[in-house]
Amino acid sequence: MNLRHLQFFVVLAEELNFSRAAERLHVAQPALSQQIRLLEDRLGTQLIDRGSRPLRLTEAGTYLATEARHILETFEHAALGTREIGLGKRGWLGIGFTRSAVYSVLPPALKAFHRAYPDVELKLFEMLTEEQADALRDLSIHVGIGRQVQDVPGFATQPLLGEPLVAVLAADHPLAARADLEIDDLGGEPLILYPRQPAASFPRFVEGLYRDAGLTPEVAHRADEIQTAIALVAAGLGVTYVGASVARLGRSDVTYKPLRGAAAKRLSTLSATFRSDDQSAHLAAFLGMLKTL
Repeated sequence: MNLRHLQFFVVLAEELNFSRAAERLHVAQPALSQQIRLLEDRLGTQLIDRGSRPLRLTEAGTYLATEARHILETFEHAALGTREIGLGKRGWLGIGFTRSAVYSVLPPALKAFHRAYPDVELKLFEMLTEEQADALRDLSIHVGIGRQVQDVPGFATQPLLGEPLVAVLAADHPLAARADLEIDDLGGEPLILYPRQPAASFPRFVEGLYRDAGLTPEVAHRADEIQTAIALVAAGLGVTYVGASVARLGRSDVTYKPLRGAAAKRLSTLSATFRSDDQSAHLAAFLGMLKTL
């Protein structure tokens, strides 16, 4: 099955007449009939009820017609973009980012870049830090913005932000009145970690703070993303930790407490990672904008 089969079928679905469809497609009617038969054989189901007059689509045919239109529209959009990029009329920049980047460096960088390069298409992909290396290798993205980034051969890293963690407690928590806290103060509290994925680096960073304090954290819940973890805290199900940039957004049902002691010196880092051999001018411009924030 290829795009030509889908194009033939969509025209036939619109005309519901082999002669008119063949005329629109500038092919002989027997050739169109053969292509539709091949498509039905490939899919293993009947698409056209040939016994009805006028012709009508089967239920499977109606579904395929809808999906085929989407596929063809997507291909035309991609083909147009490809032609314009090849002719130098436009470009694209793929950016992978971890959720916490949304609360700090990413929005102003995107705003500045779009203002400077309005014709460059931005493709944004939220992903774990650990997923960004594969996306860079397969050229899905030009740059990844992640937490606690590890060195990877063939990649370069640009530090963007180093910030202390703050503890997140429910607004009515017994420790909410404290100005700041030590990890020891929270050692017996149920801990909510995010993201849920086992390979994620941020949970390991938080657990490392507990180990450094000689504590074993009691992980009560694992959430998929920051705001879910904070919502669980607000519900009284435990405590969590976020970067100071996230705390600036504020919520009335939780309170954010700075850490003191050894934990205050352990910074959560945010970095941009990109292929060392990527000579894209748009990537260089975007990295420059990140550097100025």
